[in-house]
Amino acid sequence: MAAGKSIFGKALGFAAGLMGAGSGDAAAQATDETAARAQAEAEHERILRSLRLVFRDAGYAAHRNRILADRGAQPDDVIFTTPYAKGLELILVADEPTTSKPWMLRDLDLYKVTQDEIMALGRRQVLAILPSLPPAEAVAGGVVMVPKADYLASLMLADGWDELDAALGGNLLVAVPSDDVLIVADARAADIGAKLPAFVKAQFDDANRSVSPLVYRRQGGAWMAID
Repeated sequence: MAAGKSIFGKALGFAAGLMGAGSGDAAAQATDETAARAQAEAEHERILRSLRLVFRDAGYAAHRNRILADRGAQPDDVIFTTPYAKGLELILVADEPTTSKPWMLRDLDLYKVTQDEIMALGRRQVLAILPSLPPAEAVAGGVVMVPKADYLASLMLADGWDELDAALGGNLLVAVPSDDVLIVADARAADIGAKLPAFVKAQFDDANRSVSPLVYRRQGGAWMAID
C-alpha cells in the first residue's frame, strides 16, 4: 500500500472524526477532546493490529449468523466470511488475550476499510506469528505434525507450498482438522492413503475448534480436497 495510505492511517483518521463538540471552557474542552481522540485512535489501531485471518469449517459463519438473527441482530451484524476451498471458509478474528472475537460485516464500514485491505492485513498478521513451512527433507517419505499453535491452520495461506509440493514430486498432502493442528504428509509414505483420512477425521471430531475433516493437495496453485 502506498505511503500515507495505510489501513491504520485510514482508520485513525476516522477515529479522529468521532469526537464532537461539547460545552464548557474552550481550553479545557480542547484538552479533553485531544486526550479522548488519542485514546480512540490508540484503540482503533490496537484492534486493527489484533486481526487474524483464520480458517473455520464451511458453514460456521452461516450457523453463527442464524443464531445472531434469532436474537434480533441487524442485517449488517453478521460475521464477515469468504469461501476458500471445499470444507473451508475464512473469517477475521480480533485476537484478544482471553478470546477471539469474529469481525463483523458492519466493521468494514466502521473502520472505513475494504474487504481486500482487511483480508490482506489479517493474512500478514497471522502469518507473522506462525512457524515456517516444514522442509521437504522432513516430510519426504513420512508425516509431520507441525507443533501446535493458535491459528496454525492459517499456515495454509503461506507462500511456498507449491515449491514444497514440487520437491515432493507432486505428492504433498495437508490437513487442518483443527485451528491449532496442521499435518503435512508425503502421499508416497507407506499406508498413508489408508490411515491419514481416518486419523484426520478423528482429530476433527475431538477438537475444540474443528476446521476440516478433509485432506488437501495442491493443484494449479490452489488447495483441492481429496474426495
